[in-house]
Amino acid sequence: MLSRHQVDSSAKSGIQPWLFQVKPYPEESFSHFLGRFRRANRLSSAHLSAMLKQRPYAVSYWETPSRRRQPSPSALQHLSQLTGVTIERLKMMRSPRGIKIHFPTRLCACCYAESPHHRLSWQVAERSHCEIHHRRLLDVCPKCRKPFQLPSYWQSGVCDRCHFPFHQMAASQKEISPSI
Repeated sequence: MLSRHQVDSSAKSGIQPWLFQVKPYPEESFSHFLGRFRRANRLSSAHLSAMLKQRPYAVSYWETPSRRRQPSPSALQHLSQLTGVTIERLKMMRSPRGIKIHFPTRLCACCYAESPHHRLSWQVAERSHCEIHHRRLLDVCPKCRKPFQLPSYWQSGVCDRCHFPFHQMAASQKEISPSI
């Protein structure tokens, strides 16, 4: 659900931009959320970085989990003001320190079919399967074998190479026996 929110970003010019707010999904990854927020407001990562008074590449680094870059407390505060999402909620979307992250991006097609967003839990290195559906997580498209894009680029829920829909990939996920 989107709503418009006026942001006080430039006291000098007197111009106050209006931004669409996007509500975070449960367990949504920081990368996916930032991508949805940027698309809703037609912002590039460099433009959002500038709005946050960061270097032009800062947001793109935050959207790339392998870079392990996190916003500073002041950048997180400003991001919270722009997005309308609490600092605590933004922190919950980020990769916790000390947790090994799996690269490349992974997907549970069953979860995605239920609610189309990337979950942080899919990237935890120690997990090889979805704990809800008891199926192996996918890290490549089962049709063309290309690794998935970063979640910040997931706009239409399809493989960016062959356009195979994520929700249809569930048939390719191998079932595992639930631990007893």
